[in-house]
Amino acid sequence: MFDKRIKKVEGISWIGIGCIICIQASTMRLGSLYEPGPGFVAFLTGIFLCSIGIMMVLSKTFSKREAENGPDPLHAFRGIPWRRLSYTILLLFGYVLFFNAAGYLLATFLLMSGLFYDWQRKNWASSFLFSILTVLTSYLIFEVWLRCQLPRGVFPWW
Repeated sequence: MFDKRIKKVEGISWIGIGCIICIQASTMRLGSLYEPGPGFVAFLTGIFLCSIGIMMVLSKTFSKREAENGPDPLHAFRGIPWRRLSYTILLLFGYVLFFNAAGYLLATFLLMSGLFYDWQRKNWASSFLFSILTVLTSYLIFEVWLRCQLPRGVFPWW
């Protein structure tokens, strides 16, 4: 029962965050589907968060499964791979810190290499390959196709 209440509150929180995003996005010009304005993507994000929250609340409201062991506030934290989670958070913080200095290509390559690395197999080759493919694909999409200006960093010539 305790787990159900936590999930309901979590769902209601997502609904609230989504509503706030929608309200803030509606203060900007939304535009249309074919000519989106500056608030269009934010508004869609708010709607997406609201729908996820509604699904969470409805699924916990109508589920018949009860908690077996009674209320356990730490139940949600059991079984979390803390080492992996810490590693991922450190990689993301490093990415944010060194993004402008190192540049898009190098920072994203290092981030993807760290995220794709398989600690059980110790296989750097597949990590390297998928990182290169990810960086090249995202570079082609953002820099070439969408013409976004990405930080050059240590590669000022590209």
